[in-house]
Amino acid sequence: MKCSKCKKNVATIHIQDLGLDLCLDCNNELVAEMLAVEKLDDFSREISVFDVDKVLHRFEISNMIMPGFSTWKAREIGGEYEFEVLVRPEDDQHDALRRLHKKILTGLGYKTLSPISEEYYISNSIRIGGKQYSLKNTGTCRIRHNDEDDTACLVIDGKTVSIYEFGLALTGFEGFNLDFQIKDKTDEVLGKDMVLKPVSIDPDIIMERFEKTLGWFLEDDFLSYKRECPCEEALFERIDDLEMLYKHGDRYLAVEVARK
Repeated sequence: MKCSKCKKNVATIHIQDLGLDLCLDCNNELVAEMLAVEKLDDFSREISVFDVDKVLHRFEISNMIMPGFSTWKAREIGGEYEFEVLVRPEDDQHDALRRLHKKILTGLGYKTLSPISEEYYISNSIRIGGKQYSLKNTGTCRIRHNDEDDTACLVIDGKTVSIYEFGLALTGFEGFNLDFQIKDKTDEVLGKDMVLKPVSIDPDIIMERFEKTLGWFLEDDFLSYKRECPCEEALFERIDDLEMLYKHGDRYLAVEVARK
């Protein structure tokens, strides 16, 4: 179906109230006009990035504006890598695009799969394209639907891995514990020199950290302008704790802590 507005691009968005079928560009133009915000048109729709192994990956870049949010997406052409950044329509879209580019670089800068020599067949290895891989002890993956058997599969390093293969690879870590945390695609990605660290999101502990951090910069409850920037940077870490409470804990408690 062609776009109701431009009459040339394929319509991918249906607006029921207006009875319109729009392409992404026309949708963004319409919504940006309704919200009285500027949309970003001058950006590269395709980019190429080398991963840590010097393999080139091509990505299609797109932006979708809706009331309340603006989503920037990078989808690998001919591959399975996907990255997203979520901001508000009134936010700086140039900055959002820069964050997306940085996220791609971070995601491609680390591999979860480690290649194994082909000299010997390893029964519990993950086999992709005739090559053998093992799992590193720190990694990340994306959960995707498997159309073939109507179950879930994993995308690791831009490659599809079945749950069965993943389970086989885990036998190499028998006796160890596996911590996991399911995150939205718009959250930060795991990159080089990064690990998962247990962090308490208890509201009382978050408030204690916030007050302790603030206390480093206050003198008799007064914040000098000379300490304003360092204080702001330090408090951003505490805000990250609050965001984790909102995403992975009690949202109502997170709101209450934020009001304090």
